[in-house]
Amino acid sequence: MRKILFIAGFLLSQLLMSSGQDKAGRFDGTWNTTVTCDPKGGTLGYTLHLVSTVKDNVLHGERGNRGEQGYLAIDGKIANDGKARLTTSGVTAGSQYTHGPFKAEGADYSYEVKSEFTATEGKGERSTGLGVIGRPCHFTFEKQTAEPNPRP
Repeated sequence: MRKILFIAGFLLSQLLMSSGQDKAGRFDGTWNTTVTCDPKGGTLGYTLHLVSTVKDNVLHGERGNRGEQGYLAIDGKIANDGKARLTTSGVTAGSQYTHGPFKAEGADYSYEVKSEFTATEGKGERSTGLGVIGRPCHFTFEKQTAEPNPRP
């Protein structure tokens, strides 16, 4: 009887450990993120660099200070197949970089980014809707690799 209980306990502990390992997402880690928005209709283009983190396949990246001009946040869940519909939100900076009929500095904005990830990189495109307000923006993601420990 002891042997059966030992085996059952061992199998249960293995099951619990493997389910905990499955919780970590395959995309988890730190990602270098680049956002490039094309110039459009007299509005200047720009490129931003930030670091995003993925934990349990949920991506979050920020640049700047929440609520201040030029702030940008990227959030969303990456599906197991690598597809993601991320949300980018923030506060507009200078009017020369703000596209649309109302070029207001300090205005809140939000848009979706259709993205796809592999284990080491990702790409995404801004949803421009009808194109009246939106302009093409391109997202690239590059997973940071751990540096090997130097030998003593």
